[in-house]
Amino acid sequence: MDKFSFFFAFYGLILGLAVTELLGGFAGMVRAQAVKKIEAQTALLALLTFVLICATWVDAFNMSQGITLDFSDLWSPILLATFYYLAAAVVFPREHEQYVHLHAWFEARRKFVVGMLLAAEAVDHVANFSWYIDQHAHQPAHFWGWLIPYNLAIDGCFIALFLVRSRRATIGLLVAEILLFLVPYWHEGAIDRMSMRLFGY
Repeated sequence: MDKFSFFFAFYGLILGLAVTELLGGFAGMVRAQAVKKIEAQTALLALLTFVLICATWVDAFNMSQGITLDFSDLWSPILLATFYYLAAAVVFPREHEQYVHLHAWFEARRKFVVGMLLAAEAVDHVANFSWYIDQHAHQPAHFWGWLIPYNLAIDGCFIALFLVRSRRATIGLLVAEILLFLVPYWHEGAIDRMSMRLFGY
């Protein structure tokens, strides 16, 4: 087994456990016949967490071919996977009695889950800092016209999700965040390639 395959197996295992936590929480509600009690906020938060885990798995496959097995390279994927696991583990309650008060569960844990997702984004930014510098040096129009606005939109939505209290605003921000994360991963990066062509690269 080469270094990348060894890393990807380990990383995929942690991300897989996060997905298991998320799907396991949903499956518990199915078994308890409580699916009708899942309101929009909880469903969208679960979907956002799932999309983020899948996007991270895609990034790991596309960008980690040259990874070395030491902490200088592994700290960021380990932290990312840990934050996603912690977020996924508390999206749904485990006790059947708590299904009746799903709105209260969401409100009590919204900041924790969103905080973990925001922390993962911060780790991703730090880990890719040298790549951003390279993009700025070699593709400045793409950097300022796409990368910066796109990442600011994502981070801004996360910060707003952490702070807002309105149910309608929370739902709107969750939908916006899901769409933002689907954009660059749709059809093998077609949106990103279109942006590159638009800016003449």
